[in-house]
Amino acid sequence: MTKYIQILLIFLTLSACGQNATEMKTPENANEMFAEFIAKKKFIEQPYPNFYPGIADEKMRPILTEKINQVATDFKTVAESENPTDLKYQEKIGIGLSRFADIYLELDTEDRERVCMYFEELMDIVGLESSNGQLNKFMYGFDPMEKPKEKKWTDSHGNMFIEKGTEVSIIPAKYDKTGKKYKVFLYNETTENIGIIEDLIIKPREFKVFNVSDTDTLKLDNGVKFMFGETYGLEVEDKKSQVSGLGGKYLTDYGVPNEIDFAFVIVAIGKGD
Repeated sequence: MTKYIQILLIFLTLSACGQNATEMKTPENANEMFAEFIAKKKFIEQPYPNFYPGIADEKMRPILTEKINQVATDFKTVAESENPTDLKYQEKIGIGLSRFADIYLELDTEDRERVCMYFEELMDIVGLESSNGQLNKFMYGFDPMEKPKEKKWTDSHGNMFIEKGTEVSIIPAKYDKTGKKYKVFLYNETTENIGIIEDLIIKPREFKVFNVSDTDTLKLDNGVKFMFGETYGLEVEDKKSQVSGLGGKYLTDYGVPNEIDFAFVIVAIGKGD
């Protein structure tokens, strides 16, 4: 975990790179405001609307204060330079946040919020409008303003999965029927027998494996149908929401054999996917 935090904070120091610098004019009273900022007592209890209960461990106050004041000194150095730019300030933000790597895990949410507020105070002094997402990454581990990147992969059946943030879309593979047989695992999690044909049933808490040709249709007496479509692969007709697909750890939980191509559990009406 410590390694992860260090990697995150190293990333913060680099995140300001790759963009065009904007020159900034240092306010005339900047030095006075930096001095006031450094002098004030920090991480103390604050009332609403910016409520903060104060640092829980008093021993941490001087440590945190020193780290914050060092950022103020860094900002002052940039402000007094011949050519202050937004990128130079953002670089100092990244360096300042990286100083918290050794105590990051000791900070609760309210402490991290207070750290970010101090950074924002310093940004206000020089008129810096953005940390380039660095404060969000420090606070949440990611920048909520950043658009999630797409991840794509294809399973053994040719179905494409597209993951974007917390959403996953599935583009089924086009399928040409050839008479190929597939092993379909069905587990009955209901309290009733499920009939297939004649005397063939799946008892409660029992599973059966069916060798289904891609030209066949597997019909259950509860109205559920498994079939291979004209264009895509295995399809499920489930008008009463009685079927849930199995994957991941659930394959082990339900005792699905390794050679199975498709696995499903039959559940009570309305409890399916």
